[in-house]
Amino acid sequence: MKNEKFDKKKEEIKAAGIKSFAAYGYAKTTLEDIASMMGMKKNSLYYYFESKEALLRELVESEINAHFVFLQNIISEKLPADKKILKVIKSLALFIRERTLSYTVKLSAFIELSKVIKNEFKDLQNTECKVIEAILIEGVESGLFIKHDTKTVAKDIEYLVPAIFRSQYTDSNAEFVHEVDFENISLMVERLINYIINGIKVKNK
Repeated sequence: MKNEKFDKKKEEIKAAGIKSFAAYGYAKTTLEDIASMMGMKKNSLYYYFESKEALLRELVESEINAHFVFLQNIISEKLPADKKILKVIKSLALFIRERTLSYTVKLSAFIELSKVIKNEFKDLQNTECKVIEAILIEGVESGLFIKHDTKTVAKDIEYLVPAIFRSQYTDSNAEFVHEVDFENISLMVERLINYIINGIKVKNK
């Protein structure tokens, strides 16, 4: 029972943390802000999270782990490797979009938070890369793709999607993420990924 109460409160704090990050950005949000939103004292919050960084890390880890399960299911599907990669990329784009639509996220807050996650939690960013590399290897072994440096190409593809989103969001005049033209960004991502895929395909395929 004690663990259930602890876990429930922790999830409530995480939800409050997301709301604060979405509204005010990462730098401007403090544990005191989150505690105030929860009706708690700041010192009580330390029982659950030792720092703002620890809270963000747990949020990022839980989201990435949930998405990884979905990506693993794509690997198991009976599809050619090129279709699998496109499906992974589309799911990654939707993943970024859905997480920002769950709350009313200010565009400036999203851009700042993306940079923090990219710079501070590099150890958590290999999930999609490993999945994409596994599919590229599968494509080489099946004869669909030419032999190539699968690790490097996977890194390039994994980097491309969030980079395009960040670039388009940075150039946008929108105040909130949901106001940005997501469909246009998705089509741009898909076109670029298709260029890469066509470049590594065996020419008679």
